[in-house]
Amino acid sequence: MRFFSFFRAGAARTLLGLMALLMGLTVHAEENVSGAAQAAAAQEAPAPKPDANGYYVGGPVYVSDKNKVWTRSGPSEGYRITGARQIGERMTFLRYSENGRYAQLKVDDATFWMPLETLQPEICGEPLSNQLKAQLKELQARYDNYDNEIMRELKSARDELARLTRENSELKTSITNKDETIAELDALYRDYADRLETKELDMQMRWWMQGAAIALAGAIAGVIFVFIPRPTRKQKRERY
Repeated sequence: MRFFSFFRAGAARTLLGLMALLMGLTVHAEENVSGAAQAAAAQEAPAPKPDANGYYVGGPVYVSDKNKVWTRSGPSEGYRITGARQIGERMTFLRYSENGRYAQLKVDDATFWMPLETLQPEICGEPLSNQLKAQLKELQARYDNYDNEIMRELKSARDELARLTRENSELKTSITNKDETIAELDALYRDYADRLETKELDMQMRWWMQGAAIALAGAIAGVIFVFIPRPTRKQKRERY
């Protein structure tokens, strides 16, 4: 009995799971059909036609950058309006108001006050748009001339490489010539050194020969003087 009760409970849970799965698949299919129907209706619906000002019901609208901000003669709304300034117009900051909510500004010789919340130190509005357009135009011109610029840079690099190659060849030739000159000078130095050494040996030999000749002459003279007969005392007396 206990087995049959477990079996019934499992079968009931399985049946509930299958029912929930079928309901989910039905809802998902209905959502897909509804989305497809809406997409088809949107494709079939004609595009809205803007009016003379460019607006249509449900269409996007933006705050215009042609708005103007009022300027006043003093730092509050109680002062009279002296004029208006366009968004993005450049002015010169002078000072803050006492409450810090207004700023005194200057354009040419005119001074006025404007709310601080309508100001910012960065360029904006039409001047920023013109600046970005100029930068975009410059980038477009550089992009259009990119190939020519690359060719010029390539030609310049090739010319530089040719110049460096030529200078390298000249340096190698100069080094070779210097090596040859050094070798010639070394050979000449060795030759002169050998000649000087030979000359010194010749001079030494000459000195030895002269010394030997003088010694021999002295020895011969000494022998001659030894064997020359000297006069006796008797002969000396007879001479006088």
